[in-house]
Amino acid sequence: MKYVYVLNSFGNNYINELYQMIDQISYELNIDHSIEVNSDSYSTEDILNKYKASRSIIVPVGGDGMINRVLNGIKGTNNILSFLPNGTGNDFARTVKETKMRDGLNKVDVIKINNKYCINIACFGVDAEIANDDTYVHNTKIPKKLRYIIGVPNHFLNYNPKELNISFDDKEIEKKFTTVVVCNARYYGSGIKVSPSSILNDSMMEVYLVEEMKKLDMVSTILSMKNGKHETRDGVRKITTDNIFISSNEPIDINIDGEKYRDINFDINLIHDGIEVFNNQNLISSFEEVKKRNKKLFR
Repeated sequence: MKYVYVLNSFGNNYINELYQMIDQISYELNIDHSIEVNSDSYSTEDILNKYKASRSIIVPVGGDGMINRVLNGIKGTNNILSFLPNGTGNDFARTVKETKMRDGLNKVDVIKINNKYCINIACFGVDAEIANDDTYVHNTKIPKKLRYIIGVPNHFLNYNPKELNISFDDKEIEKKFTTVVVCNARYYGSGIKVSPSSILNDSMMEVYLVEEMKKLDMVSTILSMKNGKHETRDGVRKITTDNIFISSNEPIDINIDGEKYRDINFDINLIHDGIEVFNNQNLISSFEEVKKRNKKLFR
């Protein structure tokens, strides 16, 4: 089956080198492939439409946001989603590796939020504000692993909890929340283990409700997520469900797999076996080896 690599040229100063690396690795691994590069005049959506009628393995080369754009572009087609981690967070790839997803073709759950699809994690509240802030998240002067963490203090000092109405499993909660995190996978924010037990094909979402709390407690709670030690903290509630509805009195920004999304009502449903995912760890390992030899390009 043919691989179609989708490269993101925006903010990428080494796109030609990246193109050559992927081309060479694919030839060495005997992978039938083509490489597409997006631009102002040739969007990611244009690329995906080009292959809409095919049965190809579409490989976003980037982070979780790039995976999300490809997921939403190929959902409902015969194409298969894959991934080559080269972004800021690469959190979906972390879950795949940690849960030992088998090499080859897998059926994976996805979360549908209104008309958008999510494969990793969606967050509301202060987490979304941090993830949506390009001042830190896409700042190439800050090492990738530190961008989310560095943004935490500034946002927590100025953050006002959101009044949300949340309903699930015949229950309803209306109060102020610091953050709400809806999880299909385990990691967000460049390695923060928000949902330690999430499995990508278990037909359930893990949802974390973090109530309004003092500023120092807010920072401490979010930072405790780094190693998944937040679940027993005061003010943190975990629920497991396949459907949840969240609404606000005014439009709010959330973050879905690294992508910003804005609305007032959020109908969130888990779709079992929602997408086919091809896991090629041999390709990923080869790519990582090349990146190590070219550290200046991949800082």
